[in-house]
Amino acid sequence: MRRKLCAVLITIAMLLATYGLLLTYFTFNKKPMPIATNGVMDLRQWDFETEGVVRLDGEWAFYPHRLFFSHPFGTQSKEGKSAQFIQVPGTWSKQMGTLGTATYRLKILVDDDSAVYGLKTASILISNRLIINGQVVGSSGQPGPSNKYWALNKPYVSYFTLKPGWNELLVEVANHEFKVNSGISESIQFGKADQISSIRDRATAHDWIVLTAFLIMGLYFIGLFSQRRNDHSLVVFGLVCVFIAAFTSVSGERVLFDAIGPVPFWLYFRIQMVLTVGVGAGFFLYVYTAFRSYSYKWLTKAGLVAGATLLLLHMGFAAQITTGVFRLLTSLYVTFSLLYATYVFVYAVLNKVAGSWYLAVAAMALNALVLNQNLNVYFGVPIYSLAPVEPFFVLLMLALLMSLRFSNAFKRIEELSGQLLEADKHKDDFLARTSHEFKTPLHGVMNISRSMLEDVKNPPGADQQEKLQLMIDITRKLSQLVYDILDLSKLKQGQLRIERSAVDVCSVVEMQVRFYAYLSMEKEVELVNQVPTGLPHAYGDESRLSQIIGNLLDNAIKHTDKGTIVVTGREHRGMLLYEVRDTGAGIHPEDMPYIFEPFKTIDGTENRGTGLGLSIAKQLVELQGGMLSVHSTQGIGTTFIFTLPMADSNGKFSEALDDMSAPYPPPVRSDYSFPTPHIMNSEGKRTVLIVDDQYVNLKVLLDTLQSLDYRVIAVKSGGEALREIERPGRIDLVILDLMMPGMSGYEVCQEIRKRYTLLELPVLMVTAAFQPQDKVAAFQVGANDYLPKPFDLEELKARIGSLLAMKESLGRAVDMEVAFLQSQIKPHFLYNVLNSIVSSSYTDVEHARNMIVSLADYLRGSFRFSNTDERIAFAEEFSLIQTYVEIEQARFRGRICFEYEIPEAAYQVQMLPLMLQPLVENAIRHGIGDQINGGKVTLTAVRSEAYWVFTVSDDGGGVSHELKQQLLEPIKPSSQQGVGLRNIDKRLRFEYGTALEITSEPGVGMSVAFRIPDVQS
Repeated sequence: MRRKLCAVLITIAMLLATYGLLLTYFTFNKKPMPIATNGVMDLRQWDFETEGVVRLDGEWAFYPHRLFFSHPFGTQSKEGKSAQFIQVPGTWSKQMGTLGTATYRLKILVDDDSAVYGLKTASILISNRLIINGQVVGSSGQPGPSNKYWALNKPYVSYFTLKPGWNELLVEVANHEFKVNSGISESIQFGKADQISSIRDRATAHDWIVLTAFLIMGLYFIGLFSQRRNDHSLVVFGLVCVFIAAFTSVSGERVLFDAIGPVPFWLYFRIQMVLTVGVGAGFFLYVYTAFRSYSYKWLTKAGLVAGATLLLLHMGFAAQITTGVFRLLTSLYVTFSLLYATYVFVYAVLNKVAGSWYLAVAAMALNALVLNQNLNVYFGVPIYSLAPVEPFFVLLMLALLMSLRFSNAFKRIEELSGQLLEADKHKDDFLARTSHEFKTPLHGVMNISRSMLEDVKNPPGADQQEKLQLMIDITRKLSQLVYDILDLSKLKQGQLRIERSAVDVCSVVEMQVRFYAYLSMEKEVELVNQVPTGLPHAYGDESRLSQIIGNLLDNAIKHTDKGTIVVTGREHRGMLLYEVRDTGAGIHPEDMPYIFEPFKTIDGTENRGTGLGLSIAKQLVELQGGMLSVHSTQGIGTTFIFTLPMADSNGKFSEALDDMSAPYPPPVRSDYSFPTPHIMNSEGKRTVLIVDDQYVNLKVLLDTLQSLDYRVIAVKSGGEALREIERPGRIDLVILDLMMPGMSGYEVCQEIRKRYTLLELPVLMVTAAFQPQDKVAAFQVGANDYLPKPFDLEELKARIGSLLAMKESLGRAVDMEVAFLQSQIKPHFLYNVLNSIVSSSYTDVEHARNMIVSLADYLRGSFRFSNTDERIAFAEEFSLIQTYVEIEQARFRGRICFEYEIPEAAYQVQMLPLMLQPLVENAIRHGIGDQINGGKVTLTAVRSEAYWVFTVSDDGGGVSHELKQQLLEPIKPSSQQGVGLRNIDKRLRFEYGTALEITSEPGVGMSVAFRIPDVQS
């Protein structure tokens, strides 16, 4: 309450100070001038050059109901022929009724007839004509009887010459409609022509300055409201300023008439009153909308109701109620609204509302403007008497107010931005931490579900299988969401870095197409890779490029139930342009602007995702210097188009492109290279084949494996890798890069698995790709292990060691199998030989004795080979073969014919024991043993390039094509198939990297051959 009282007192003090200063200014600024007496004014002593113009104030001769010039005395009635005297400026209401016609007359005495004089009128209500010495020199409207009368009431200036001595000035005035006032209500100014012209220019400039200033302010605030629709005080204040500008145009010099031409008085008066009331009502409404907490709702309502009432009265009943009291009421309404606004502003200042002082000062400037208007209306003081400082004060205060508000808003925005950034950081941290915590349980649920689904002992039912598969699919999607959230968090924080190099996009697309084709097997969707194999390499991050294509394919599959999804690529304006086209439902045009926003999904689709895939893909493309866009037609399909920089011939960033297109500088790459295949440490115990299209990566692997005493073969393409694998020679491990130009690691691994099992030739897949589908794709094609780049060298060594240990366990298993075979073959063979010896001892003792000697030699040689890791010369193996053949020939007495063709050098060839003897035994027992007439077995050795080829052939019954295919296949537990040939084939693959070559034709015979390296060559 004390603040309200204080606000009232401060408002009154400010008002008194403002009004006091203005009244004092007008009082002291009014200099003494000649006064007309009895209709005469002597100006002979007035120096116009030094003292300026003179106001023609004083007693004028007044002739009521008379118009001297237009209606001479002769045509008038004799009433009122004698002149009266009236004070000018003033009203004639004491001499006659307010409505009517009259003539003012003043005689002026001058002694300078060489100058051009002028007069400036202000307000002569409401039509007038000015006559000097019988000549009409100016008019406003047309004074006359009501039937010939036309009102205008616009100030004007007139220029003329005077004669020495007395000069007559007549002013004819007519008023037939304005009941408030009549006559000459403001002073007429008289002086030299240039002085009058200067006054007119100053008056006009005053009105235009005020009008322009408030109009600009009004339009500015209205325009500001169009940008800040929630602040209605802006538009209210803007309209108030526009009303003030419009009121200025119809007061003072009435510049509106200069702009649009004369306006009928009835319309002009209504416009003036409506604008006056509008300004008052606008202030009531403004303080309520801008300072609602400090205003009075009841007073605002009362003010608006009073304003509406005044508006209605002025619009509908102006002619009937236009009186002095009613005009005074209108003036008081505007003045009170301004005082109330000033009080509210001061009260807001006392409550420390920012910017209130500026509005309080602006309100006082507006009060001064209103006071100046009231002095003009009620006391005839010219409006231009005071320089137009009020609009400048208002403009300055409002500019300071808006500057303060913008400054405060900017500070507040900065504070909120800081808080939002902090909250966003906390949110990202929370998402990242939560996502990390989700990974372990999600993988646990996924793995448990897989184990239950694949449980052999307790297989789930069909319904349970469907539910378990659904659980696996859901957890897989949640796992992908976790990775997407982590990527999005890194992208937002600028922590996601890319390692760019030359990338064969065709191989990347092939891998992703194969993986998503596997995932979309339930849909009638065909995925096609049409990226040309000869397309130049892209300069980008291999793993992130794989992620981009995977996200686009995943999105296409979600929205395509039937049809094709095609990935194409081509060169376009120095860039590589790739398209992912689908024949899905398409995207609605209203959804197009939002598809790349995070967490935005397309409504109305059955497969709704999280909305992260496309957002991440777009940011990853832009991070690599490209652009991602989309074109879609509903019902036809969608095409996503992205571009990437092109790598040059050296695998670096193409110089034709702008360096600024890359968010990060291209990594420095060495020009290090070497011819491939490159062999290091040819005497190593184990052979490792490393395959990578980057020489730098090959160099790193070569340096890492050098300390492990391995024989390393380095190649830079999939084709070279397959050629090395096809060469005879043992390869113990393949370290294979997944993404390579031409033939990808995916395809190379598939070809390896056509020849070797997981245990026979382990494959360690290394790649920069890190998405779960990349790992799945690697294991699907037969990789034993997976290691993402960049990898830790110690981890690489550990994984290589474990894979080689796995293969060594296979070797030991093969040895155990050989020992098992020997334990199976020898008892059976001994039983048959002993029976033959016993039989021969009754008929041919010498023959029996020779068989015993041969058996002893055979057993001695067999026992010597108990350590299967030892290599022996072929001569020893051949000796065992001869002993065995002699025993069999002794048993079958001539039915077996054994021939051989062996070069002398072949006897020194080092080889694994028991490689040829089982083949000869197999040819005798299964090839010719079942024939009545027996047959022939042939053993040959031929040197071919750096290899020795050993062949055992027979002319027995041979085997069918189907049986030949089964001879080397893995044995099923229930199968009665022998294991000899398969075991030898496995030992060949393990030790030499070669395999048995079987040719057979039913009824002709069978031939079994193998190759081993000639180590001496």
